[in-house]
Amino acid sequence: MLLKLKKALPIIMFAVVTVLIGSVLFEKCDSKVEHKTFLAQVDSLHKVNDSLQIEIMNDNAIIDSLNYVDAVLTVKLDIAKKNVKVITKYVDSSKSAIDNYNEQELISSFNTRYPADTVTNPLPLAQPVLVAAAKDLVELDGAKQIITIKDSAITILETKVSNKDSVISKYISKEDKFKLMLINKDQEIAGWEGQYQKIELQYNKLKIKSKFQRIGSYVVIGGLAYLMLAK
Repeated sequence: MLLKLKKALPIIMFAVVTVLIGSVLFEKCDSKVEHKTFLAQVDSLHKVNDSLQIEIMNDNAIIDSLNYVDAVLTVKLDIAKKNVKVITKYVDSSKSAIDNYNEQELISSFNTRYPADTVTNPLPLAQPVLVAAAKDLVELDGAKQIITIKDSAITILETKVSNKDSVISKYISKEDKFKLMLINKDQEIAGWEGQYQKIELQYNKLKIKSKFQRIGSYVVIGGLAYLMLAK
């Protein structure tokens, strides 16, 4: 009996070693992938991206508002340009009309402009001087109006430039947010790839563990059968 046991001892030892190796692999394979932690990280990334998306929508609303303001300012500039043309045309037509004034009309125009300084009938020699003076006054009035309009146009242009700077700033802000969203998406994709690799590694370990367990089972069964048959 001892002789048979000695002969069966190597088979039993091999079976025990095989089972021990399988058990060690089983313990290693039993280390769970930190899936809950990973899902929490993914959820955090989603929340950040959702918040960024809301900020982008707000930026879009502000940009739309600024573009509307720019359109209004553009219309005002166009009106200012048209008014300058109207004034210039009026000045030219008024100067042409002065050339056709008779003495009474010419004097009346000065009396209307300077009621405190009544102009009497001038000498015929003075009439060309009064005509030139009347034209200069018409140009002066037109120039004053044009300067006022152009000052207003300069203010409008400055506002447009400031408005455009704000639009550009918002677009830069949007671009930064989109870049951050892409970075978060890349992190999520990299995380999923890492999870897949861990699961694949766990699967391969489980396959090896299963093979060792089967081998151990076959050896144990074979050893027991040998002992039973060898009695």
